[in-house]
Amino acid sequence: MKKILYPILGLCAAMFLGGCEDRLDIEQKGVISADDFYQTDDDAQNALNNLYQCFGYHIAGNEGIYVALPVLFNEAGDDMLAAGNMYGDNDFGAQINEFRYDYQNEVIKNAYTGLYAVVYDANTIIDRVPDDSPIKKRVRAEAITLRAWAHMMLAIGWDCPPLVETVLPGDARPGNYEGGHVELLRWCAEQAESVVNDLEERISPTDKVGASKVTKGMALTVAGKARLFMGDYENAKKDLKQVISSNKYELVPTDRWANLFHTSGDLCEEMIFQSNCLDNANVGDWDGKINRTSWMWIQFWNWRTDKLVSRPKFIGADGWGGHSIRADFAERMLANDGDSPRRKATFMTPDEFFYEMEWKDTEGMTREQLETSDKIGIKDPTGLYGFGGYFAHKIVPWPEDNEKGWYGFKNLTIFRYAEVLLMYAEACAMTGDNDGLQYLNAIQNRAGSAHVSSTLTLDEVKNEKAFEMWIEGVRFPDMVRWGDTDGVVNNGKNIPSTYDAFFTKKEPKHRIYVEYSNPNKGQTGFVKGKHEYFAYPKVTISRNPNLQQNPSGL
Repeated sequence: MKKILYPILGLCAAMFLGGCEDRLDIEQKGVISADDFYQTDDDAQNALNNLYQCFGYHIAGNEGIYVALPVLFNEAGDDMLAAGNMYGDNDFGAQINEFRYDYQNEVIKNAYTGLYAVVYDANTIIDRVPDDSPIKKRVRAEAITLRAWAHMMLAIGWDCPPLVETVLPGDARPGNYEGGHVELLRWCAEQAESVVNDLEERISPTDKVGASKVTKGMALTVAGKARLFMGDYENAKKDLKQVISSNKYELVPTDRWANLFHTSGDLCEEMIFQSNCLDNANVGDWDGKINRTSWMWIQFWNWRTDKLVSRPKFIGADGWGGHSIRADFAERMLANDGDSPRRKATFMTPDEFFYEMEWKDTEGMTREQLETSDKIGIKDPTGLYGFGGYFAHKIVPWPEDNEKGWYGFKNLTIFRYAEVLLMYAEACAMTGDNDGLQYLNAIQNRAGSAHVSSTLTLDEVKNEKAFEMWIEGVRFPDMVRWGDTDGVVNNGKNIPSTYDAFFTKKEPKHRIYVEYSNPNKGQTGFVKGKHEYFAYPKVTISRNPNLQQNPSGL
């Protein structure tokens, strides 16, 4: 698929600029008006290419120095902690993790406005491109699917946000969707289902282009997830089984599971849809490029390597320590998986951190020598803030993820096949259909897990999905729809820091220990009836009196 990409500035600026004064109303030469554009197949394809570039900017790049959507949907879960250099560092994420955010939180704003920007860009195509040729029908179908996905994510995050089906005039102030949460999800599912026949199918599991654009598989995944979240399990099964039966997607083998979260896994057989961040000369080498990539994702989600004796060899950049794995979750996964390749690619135990990881200048040293060596360990006396004794490294950047020495350039995964199998297994568990067990087992066997389910129950699916999809933006929404939020009521209390007794206590051998602090003042932690959905951002509420704020923003 040839991509024709245009600089994003003009297109995005048009979203925010109003009318011009008469003296600026000067006829331009050689410019095609909007009424004349979108009429040919080439026009439609060019408009779609712009939509994909805008998607990369709004969702995979965004306006901040991190990617807002993963931060928002990961930080609120019961399986991770916000971390950093110290208390107050990376606080935009810690506010969400500890449920002390308000409607001014910048992550919430960037995620919300980014999703509606995708809706706007998609509606521009849907409103203007006629359906009078197969190419135009496909272009419209891809835009309709992305619009349905954006509305689905808005519904999952904000309950009943406005439904926007057309490009609105500047003075429009749409209110909350009156049909309610379930009906909004139904609209998303029906929209995606309605265009499946107009979409191309991925050619095969090796078709990389087919993982970088909207296909039948992507549309059916959107529809299946929307139906799962609204409790329509029978129809969710129908949509998701079509993805499975297409044979266009496969689980990568066990020895490549870790690669799924790095550039070597981009557009592989397990990817259903990724925002493609391939380099393009037309975008430029600085602002244009970073605005459509994950940019400083590799710093935010990385360890504070400056607090270690040296940067471990597997890590491709220094980091800000933006996240860590919760000790109780790590221990549950350890009990479930044992020393499975998946578990070991998700996090390290203290022993693995010290003695199985490659450190600088330690080649050839024995375990006995490493135990007393000053070339490994956590040297900083303040320790690793927010770490609870385990070392998550599932998405810690590898050297291959580091573009030009300081920023990341990997694709953002929207859906991978493992999630489809787990959603299908859940829908089967909820309908007494044992067909889902084989797919649940496929995930477990690929992981090398010590536990392989013998029966299909919702609890079995819940556990497996938590382990397989850790920090992939699905845990908190699942917790909310299942009513499993007890694990986050104390978020923000007893925050751990991890130390190395070899340096801090002058012990003869390396030893990890954890101490706890309570720097937060006031209310923290999940409150039922308040935090199920995120606050509408201040910039939106202040301009739209018709939008009713969620309890978390009051």
